[in-house]
Amino acid sequence: MSATLPHASLSLLHEAAISLRLPARARFVGEHIEGLHLRGVSLEAPLFERCTLQRTVFEGCDMSEVRFFERTVMEACQFTRVDVRASGLNDTVFRDCVFDTCDFRQSRFDACVLDGCTFINCRIVDTGMPAHATTGCRFAGVLKDVRFVAAGAPALLDADFSACVLDYVSFENCRLDNVIPPRDPRHVFLPDIAARARRALEALSAAPADAATKVLTRRLRRYAQMQGDILNLDNLRHVEEPAVAEALIAVLTAG
Repeated sequence: MSATLPHASLSLLHEAAISLRLPARARFVGEHIEGLHLRGVSLEAPLFERCTLQRTVFEGCDMSEVRFFERTVMEACQFTRVDVRASGLNDTVFRDCVFDTCDFRQSRFDACVLDGCTFINCRIVDTGMPAHATTGCRFAGVLKDVRFVAAGAPALLDADFSACVLDYVSFENCRLDNVIPPRDPRHVFLPDIAARARRALEALSAAPADAATKVLTRRLRRYAQMQGDILNLDNLRHVEEPAVAEALIAVLTAG
């Protein structure tokens, strides 16, 4: 799709800092963009291919539907109050970038690299994050319906969630040894959840096989396959029957 669009010159970005608008779907190929400060600019769904952006500031900009291709690198860039909705962030390396109050709804992170990045009060909703390619990142605010997923072998997720609320956030195939959990008291950090679930299953084997025990057993078998988890107790109580939720909390947090 992008191959049919003409190349745009780097000067267009500098002109946009004054005019506050780029031509629609401007395509930048192999550009090195450094030290640019864009404030209040509408970027009109640009495409970046094999580009490097360093120490560039986007403030109050509309970057919705931006597309990155062929390993574009963004290094030490600052994004403040930027609209990044419905954007293609895959095949991109974000290194030492700060995202403050940005809107990432309908954007995908699955195949990008997040290295040393900070996300502060961003709207990150209903998306996947690459656990195997997330290192030294810090999240503050609320993450909602986000899945940290490791492709292939179990991966070591390296992230600081201490100032975060995890609302229906899941960790799939992720080891959490290098994770700093939320300070919010609604959360329980269980990097050893599989061992805890297996111990609980052994104890349940002698219990009467009633309906409640069967449900509890099914839930524990799922936890026994996980590498680690951070439970939001409010979420658990919302999706499970009260008796099941309290039983799970009791056996998984015991000891």
